Amino acid sequence: MSFGGGGTGRTRSGSKGFSSKEKKQKRKKQEYHVHKRGHFQETERPDAEEVRKRTILTLERLGHQVLSSEPGGYDLEAWMRNINALLDDFGEKVGDGVVGEEFRARSQHALSGLTASSSATEIDLEIEKVTQEEAAARAAAGEAEKAASARLASLREERDACIKELKEEREKLSELKARQSRQLFSRLLRSGPSTADAEKSVAELESKLEGLEHEIESRRRTRSDPAYIEAEKRFETARSRLLELQSSRQGLLQLAREREAATQALSGMISSLKLGEGAPSGADARGG
Repeated sequence: MSFGGGGTGRTRSGSKGFSSKEKKQKRKKQEYHVHKRGHFQETERPDAEEVRKRTILTLERLGHQVLSSEPGGYDLEAWMRNINALLDDFGEKVGDGVVGEEFRARSQHALSGLTASSSATEIDLEIEKVTQEEAAARAAAGEAEKAASARLASLREERDACIKELKEEREKLSELKARQSRQLFSRLLRSGPSTADAEKSVAELESKLEGLEHEIESRRRTRSDPAYIEAEKRFETARSRLLELQSSRQGLLQLAREREAATQALSGMISSLKLGEGAPSGADARGG
């Protein structure tokens, strides 16, 4: 009985002693890992001032970005997503104690005016109308230019024919004058054709030729055809109006000044925040 009792006692004693030692070692390991985890959190948490600085720099860059007016391009909607993602990232890194509901409300208010104006739709309709006017004026100018070219070719043909006819009439006149100067044929000539008609014909042809030359040169240099001038004027007017509309549309879609003002307001809000309020202290981190 004594042996059995002693054996049982030693067994309990030995078993109890081992369990206590194991628990102490386990507790030390847990404390070590908790300390290490706390130390890791403390050293890896982003520096709030550095986060603020990077956020403000990014806001400045976003405030000067150029948006695309092409379908599927970097538009206002994509820009707003980037701004909101940046603000969310800032809030996560500096803590909710810093970025509270008031800051979120103020930041959304600063961005609330950045919506594409309904005037953009009206401008699109006007652009479509003016584009059609421009195309019609361009087509009219093209037709007028063809007509002017055809007229110029016709004038040149008429001039060449006039030159040929004038040459023939001058030859006739010269021949008549030569025949008159011959005394041998003086009696015959008195009853023959007069040089007056030939001289009149030559003078008319010379005047006509001069007019043709002047019109040809004028058309060649200035494209003075009235239809062409009118079509060109309409085209230039439509083109100028179209450029104005496109510039206005781009301005409405870009909202460049509004976006710059919004990002500057956000930067000012972030600059005025007192950092560190939302970040746990080193003692809190180690205690966690």
